[in-house]
Amino acid sequence: MTVTAVLVIGGLLAGCSGGEDRAEVGSPKLDRCKSLLGAANVEAAVKTTGGSDVEVSGTPQADVLATGLAKEAKQWQESDLLHNSYTGCRMDAFDGDQLSGTVDLSVKWSSLSLGLMDDPKNSRTWRQVNESVYVAPEPGPVRMQLIAACAVPGATAAQSSGLPLQFEVSGVRLGAELRWELLRAFAQSVTEEMGCATPPVIPSALPAAT
Repeated sequence: MTVTAVLVIGGLLAGCSGGEDRAEVGSPKLDRCKSLLGAANVEAAVKTTGGSDVEVSGTPQADVLATGLAKEAKQWQESDLLHNSYTGCRMDAFDGDQLSGTVDLSVKWSSLSLGLMDDPKNSRTWRQVNESVYVAPEPGPVRMQLIAACAVPGATAAQSSGLPLQFEVSGVRLGAELRWELLRAFAQSVTEEMGCATPPVIPSALPAAT
């Protein structure tokens, strides 16, 4: 079984920012988050949290995240239920010395296989968008999640349906629309870099409840 680990990649993978950086809004230190999530989305998130400067941590680099995820997928066995969680971008916004809000995006391989999505317990939380994508719009008051199937070249044949990717965004002050824009952009950036055998189709708009 995969050893449980939570990797805050800022200090553990090559190519990281080397810890947490305090930067004024608009600083080049936010550029990698903007590249990963979209400049307009990041600027809107920072504005919504109300901070005048931002502390950035995590690994806002799709290629580094994809490398770690692909390595884990190739070592996966169906008995493995615990997986590493990778922080893509965490932004702590400050108004002076006061923390005004946090936006956090992470990704991991899910413990839920696609076959489990029909279970009534899961179907109440997860909404199917298409054959490869599910969303959980409000699993909590500040979170939104997305599951996407991604067959990793070199992994077992069962990996695509048995080990989908699970993305999450959290932020107390973020509205549903902005949470979706951040989550969608994050998932799109990472899955494109993953080189999935069949890329998941991530919709541009938050799917309406049915």
